[in-house]
Amino acid sequence: MGRVKKLLYDIAERLVVSKCPSCGAVVRRSGTMCGDCLEKYREEKERPCPFCKMPADVCVCSTRGLYYCRQLGKTERSLVFYTRENEVFNNALKKLKYSSDRGAEKFFARELSREILLIFAERGELAADWCVTFPPRRKAALRLYGVDQSKGLAKRVAKFTGMTFESVFSRKGKTAQKTLGAAARKVNADSAFSLAKGAAIKGKKYILIDDIVTSGATMKACQSILLAHGASAAFVLSVSKTPMRGAGYDPKKRFNKRSGKAWFNT
Repeated sequence: MGRVKKLLYDIAERLVVSKCPSCGAVVRRSGTMCGDCLEKYREEKERPCPFCKMPADVCVCSTRGLYYCRQLGKTERSLVFYTRENEVFNNALKKLKYSSDRGAEKFFARELSREILLIFAERGELAADWCVTFPPRRKAALRLYGVDQSKGLAKRVAKFTGMTFESVFSRKGKTAQKTLGAAARKVNADSAFSLAKGAAIKGKKYILIDDIVTSGATMKACQSILLAHGASAAFVLSVSKTPMRGAGYDPKKRFNKRSGKAWFNT
C-alpha cells in the first residue's frame, strides 16, 4: 500500500506545476526553491548573529520573551533571522503565512527537519521518542487565510522526521499578537493559550514549532504550559526570529553565547 501511495504522489507531483515558494518560477519538485532563490536563502542562513557572531541557523541567542525560559538549556533556535531586506526569504515567509499554496510549507518543513535530525544525531536522541506540536492560530485568522501555518509545519516535520504529531493546545481570544507591544503580547499570550481537553503530555518530550518568533511571548506561554503539566522537555524551533532590540538592553547580559550544540543540553 505504501508503494502505491508513493507512486500516486509522484504522479500527482508530475502533473501539477510546481513553483518556487519565493519568486514563483517553475521548479521540478514541489516545495523546492529555484537555483537563484536558494542561493540567496543560503546566504541569509549564513548571516552572522550581530551578538554571538554565529550563523543564524545555529545561533541560540534568546529573544526577550524567552530569555528567562532557558533553565536546563531550554532555549529557542531558528533557521534564519527575519530581515526585511531579504526579499527571497520574505516572499517565502509571506506565502507560508497567507497563501493556500503549500510549497513554502514543504520547503520550510524540510529545512526544520534537517536541523532536528542533525541535532538528534549529535545528541544521541531518537525521533521516535519525541513529539512535535504547535501554537494554534487565531480562529479569525484561520477563517481569513484558510491555513494554520504552524500546524502545517508541525505535521510535515513529524512526517519527515518520524516524530509523533500532537495538537495539545487550545486558544481563545480575538487580539492578534502582531498588533501589540512586547508587554501586552505577554499578557495576551498567557491568557490565550491553555492545554487542550484530553491532552496527555506527562513525561513526553516536545519540540514546539512556529513560523516566526518576535517577542517570544507565544512560545514562552506554550512552553510553560507543557512543562507545568509534566512534559519532560520542551524546546522551541521556528523558521525565523527577530533579534531583540530597543534602547537600554545589554546584549552581553541578554544573550546566550553558546554554540548551537548546546540546544539540547539538559
